[in-house]
Amino acid sequence: MKNTLLILLWLFASGTANAQTTFSDLTDVIKFMENKTYYNSEMDLELEFGYISIYNTYGIMLKSNKSGNTLYFINCDIKAYGSFADVSGMSPFDGSNFKFRLYKTRVVVGVGEQKQVSFYLKEA
Repeated sequence: MKNTLLILLWLFASGTANAQTTFSDLTDVIKFMENKTYYNSEMDLELEFGYISIYNTYGIMLKSNKSGNTLYFINCDIKAYGSFADVSGMSPFDGSNFKFRLYKTRVVVGVGEQKQVSFYLKEA
């Protein structure tokens, strides 16, 4: 009986964790990405989504560990598709766009292009 109860609790916890990674709207995406960093070791870049105080808004931050520079992308458009979400933002400097596709453990920049780049969830 005790083993059955433990198995049921584990199944419930697993189902709850999976439900949290389903993106149904922009709030789900923002909550999921908050306090997470995605890393590309080949390019030595980090990607985050969060509050950008100098612009007083939420947006995308792309940090270069080599140069120490950070690019910001604001006015984000977020579209949720269940198992993934598309996030895009605009550079406040030159108006260029930056877009990525968010999955549970990775981010893909340039989806559908020849040179798409993956960023993987960086463990704290």
